[in-house]
Amino acid sequence: MMRSSLHALGRYAVMAALVFLPSAVTAASFNYLYIEASEGNSSGGHTAIQFGDDIYHYQHVDSGLIRLFRQEKTGFHFLYRYLQNRPMHLSRIEVSEDTFDLLKEQFKWQFLKQEKQFKLLDDLHKERVFIRRLLQKSTAGQAGIDADAASVLRLKGVGLFFPEPGHQPQHADSQLTKQQSLSVQSLRQKLEQRYGPDFFQRRRATVDAQIKALAPSQWPAVNLDPAGEKFPASIYSFTERYSDSLTALFAIKAIIDASPLQADALLRLNQPDFKISEAERQVLRELRNDLETSFVKAVDSNRPDWGYAVLVNMARYIAIDASLQSGHWVFIDDFAENSERLRPDQYLEHGEQIRMLISDARTGLNKIRLSAASRQRLSESEYSQIEMAANRYIELLNSEQRHDFRYNGEKTLPSKSIGFPESPLPNLTPEQLTGVLSALDIIENSLFETLQQSYRYDLFSHNCVTELFRTINQALLEPYLPGDKTGDLEALTIQESGKRLGGHVEIPYNFIPFVAYQSVLDHYHVTQNYDLDSYRGLELAKLAAGQNDPLTALRESNIISSRLYRYNPDDALFVFFTDDNVPLRPVFGLVNTAAAIGQSVYGFFSWPLDSGDNLKSGATGILMSLPELFFFNMRKGSYKYLSSTQVTQTDLPDG
Repeated sequence: MMRSSLHALGRYAVMAALVFLPSAVTAASFNYLYIEASEGNSSGGHTAIQFGDDIYHYQHVDSGLIRLFRQEKTGFHFLYRYLQNRPMHLSRIEVSEDTFDLLKEQFKWQFLKQEKQFKLLDDLHKERVFIRRLLQKSTAGQAGIDADAASVLRLKGVGLFFPEPGHQPQHADSQLTKQQSLSVQSLRQKLEQRYGPDFFQRRRATVDAQIKALAPSQWPAVNLDPAGEKFPASIYSFTERYSDSLTALFAIKAIIDASPLQADALLRLNQPDFKISEAERQVLRELRNDLETSFVKAVDSNRPDWGYAVLVNMARYIAIDASLQSGHWVFIDDFAENSERLRPDQYLEHGEQIRMLISDARTGLNKIRLSAASRQRLSESEYSQIEMAANRYIELLNSEQRHDFRYNGEKTLPSKSIGFPESPLPNLTPEQLTGVLSALDIIENSLFETLQQSYRYDLFSHNCVTELFRTINQALLEPYLPGDKTGDLEALTIQESGKRLGGHVEIPYNFIPFVAYQSVLDHYHVTQNYDLDSYRGLELAKLAAGQNDPLTALRESNIISSRLYRYNPDDALFVFFTDDNVPLRPVFGLVNTAAAIGQSVYGFFSWPLDSGDNLKSGATGILMSLPELFFFNMRKGSYKYLSSTQVTQTDLPDG
């Protein structure tokens, strides 16, 4: 059923409920969150809205647009209050159940709609890059060097078994390679027994024919619905069809050749205390049998991405087989290829914190192992949790050798990719490609312009605050059909806001986060208000309770003697904390400004050596310090390497 119909029914249901329900409507509540200013994202402050355990907030993205994001409550607080060290203020607003549902569904719908719209934009861009590459190859005989194509046109999962085009394979020692090939041969035999010895030849011929016959998708003119009544149409694009078919060919080749994994696709835990127990061995045997069954079905599946499923399934089968043979855990590398990497110079000063992260990762992995061993059977999703935990632990261990390591980016499914190879290619003429490319240029530009009109970021009129209240206002008007004679929409919004929320917040005058927060307190039906301290604030309170000592306050006032904060290179250089010392804030701000100017001068001369990092950091430091001269604090200092075990989030109010 079309969403417009569902909306219509929903509106009538709500209106009927308002008429026939008794006056005592069941109460519910949601939370409005104000996060104080700090260096980094949303430096001027931030706002969010919480329904249950889901928090929605708007953020400016690199494309110059503003997007709605959804995060789980605990993760949101850990990011902003602890890692970014920012105090948070939470207001609980009491509303009726139907108002709560209107608001919650509007934010959920807006989030899902934007996800679909921006995926459509990404798909269009990828399509245009691929067509351009095919055109270059058809006219010049080879594709030109295109950095955009190299990063956008990737075959997910293929990098587990094959190297980048033009590179030599990287395999482990011959004994391990032989074991892996034997594992794949065992799977191949199962397939041949079920589907016949010529199955792979037939399957490969079918996929080859599909690739040659591929033609560009007929992209309709993109007409996004501004009222949000329906999702944009899904399109299985030409590039996606080509990518899926090519991935399937690589999967068939890996099976036929009994290809071992690439050397960097496997991670091992060879420590004595990570030896596989008998209970774990039994669970892994059962899971290996389940993977074998899934593998046999996937190879003959009609799902378009069956090649990727086969490659992941086969890689995990190999890893589990290697674990059972060696007696120690072996895992597939599941880190995303854009994972954040840390150099030794970035983390060596935080050795104590890194050791705590390692200890936590180890404890978490052992906990999941014990849980898995107690089960009769382990699902693939449960195994994925073990795989992710092991990946994080193994990667953190690289810090002990002072190596670069990936700090985050574990994924539930391995996605190691390679770029598109030179062949095979669809049979398309330059004339066909030229016509398609011209049409795609127009459609992509049109879509981007449409998204700009709807989601253009502006510091004053379209920021994280204004868009939050616009979405609230859209929800309040949901019970009214577009054809209703509602008169002045602004007057109706004010009326509905007063009736449902207790008052109205004027968007044009409340674009600053802390001003909007005060307006919420003044106008909405706020029943409770919570001031949630930052990590450093909580730790300072503990110190004050235990040692009410001026020397302790002096020690913690600056980054040189502080025991609670160790300078993080992600923060612009400063000397004094000013968030907890209002009377001396201008004096401390003057010192901080001088330090930032000094770093900028140094950065000017070190520019050729550090690519301008010091110059950029110094300039940021000046911007963060100047407000302190006028008693306004922005910078708080951050705790990039904080472990979740160091914080106890017992003060989180429910949504």
